[in-house]
Amino acid sequence: MLTRVLFGAVALWLGASCSALADPMALDFSWQGAKGCVTLFPNPEIRISNVPANAKLLLLVLMQGGRELGGQELPMPADGVVPSGSIRTFGPCKPDMYRWTALAKSANGTVVAEAHRARFFPTDEPALEKSSPAAVTGSR
Repeated sequence: MLTRVLFGAVALWLGASCSALADPMALDFSWQGAKGCVTLFPNPEIRISNVPANAKLLLLVLMQGGRELGGQELPMPADGVVPSGSIRTFGPCKPDMYRWTALAKSANGTVVAEAHRARFFPTDEPALEKSSPAAVTGSR
């Protein structure tokens, strides 16, 4: 009996440890082919990876420095790909660093993971990875 209890406890601990070691949610995109300076800018294709199993909604927000350019919530795509033109925001317009933020939410709206990716528009040059919250990709 004690062996079963110990085995069960070890199995639960291993399960919890493995989920804690899972890669954080991440996003990627490219400005290639994007036409800036339009009133309502269609998003580029955005790829989300390592999405938590309980994520049902995805909130995408575009930022330029500290300025929010808009965003939208949509159902979490099963394949992790948000097609180009799925949402509309303001900008980008002038050459600058722009950052997409993705918040994965459960069915009740609780944020279960967060990811960021910044790239220079229009050259697609990635932002330097820093330890600041604006440049870090990871879960909350």
